[in-house]
Order: sequence, then structure tokens, then C-alpha cells
Amino acid sequence: MPGKVMKNWEDRIMYAFYGLFGTFLGFLVFMMALGGWRFVFLGRATRPWNGLSALLICLIVGGGWGLVAYKLRDREFGSGAAGSFEGPGDAVLFGKRLMVVVSCLAALYFIVQLARGIF
Repeated sequence: MPGKVMKNWEDRIMYAFYGLFGTFLGFLVFMMALGGWRFVFLGRATRPWNGLSALLICLIVGGGWGLVAYKLRDREFGSGAAGSFEGPGDAVLFGKRLMVVVSCLAALYFIVQLARGIF
């Protein structure tokens, strides 16, 4: 079990930093994409997608992405001649790409909602 426990303080500090940075990015998504700045500064939600529940969801998802990014920080393409997504590095890279695509689709949804609200 010694391989699963973080051994030094640097790993613990970086793990916390990645989690906090991801949470901060989730907060920025809430503020900018969802229009949550009104909820933060005025204390009231003007739409269902920019209230307290949306803030908590954005913070949790952002922190989770940050922790996953730290856990998988050293994995990229394998150097072997493995087939498509057969090696562990290829599967992890596919997972990272999938996370980016899902995040972009979520951002696109919120941009469309913002555009509908403006026009």
C-alpha cells in the first residue's frame, strides 16, 4: 500500500493546488458563462441556471477536473506500437480528449443560452 499513499508534502500541496485551481476555473465558468455574477454580487438568481445549485455544481465539477488532471499528469501517448486506444497512455489521452469535448459542449450550451437572453 505504500505506492497509493502520497509520500511527501510536495505531492499533497500540488494535489490541493490542482483541486483549488480547478475549483477556481469552475467559479469562473459560473460567473462568466452562466451569468452568475448577478447571484454573487446581488445575492439573487435571475435565472434557474445561475443560482446556488449551479454554483455548487460548477465548483464540484471544476475541482474534480483539477484532481483528475493532477492524478493523470504524467500520462500521454505510449511509445510502443499499440493499436488504437489499446495502451494505458492512449486510453488516458482519449479520456482527456473526451473531457475537453464535454466541457466545450457545456460551454457552447451556455453561450447559446446567453445569446438567447441577449436577443
